[in-house]
Amino acid sequence: MKNLDDVVMAHTGIERTLHVTMAGKNRRRVERRLAESLAAATNLAKGDALVMWLGNGDEATNLEALATWVSNTLKQLNLDANRQAIPHLLAELERTLWAWEDQAWQ
Repeated sequence: MKNLDDVVMAHTGIERTLHVTMAGKNRRRVERRLAESLAAATNLAKGDALVMWLGNGDEATNLEALATWVSNTLKQLNLDANRQAIPHLLAELERTLWAWEDQAWQ
């Protein structure tokens, strides 16, 4: 009976891990889509000039950096990754980019 309980517990653990993994992948996919929407709304420049400002520094493009920024900002603002977050993210992105522009001119 103990072996059966061990198998059931292991199966349950695997199911939980799979669920968490799928939820994480889904969240990253939605965050990427949010970043694409923000990039279109702000005419985000192609290239990598904003990687150090928006991302962690290891992203290859501005869009990848924006996706990192979206993920971090959703957590900071305690927002769910969905379309209702777009106005909040857009306002915060504009503040972030204006702050960067102000520092660049000083």
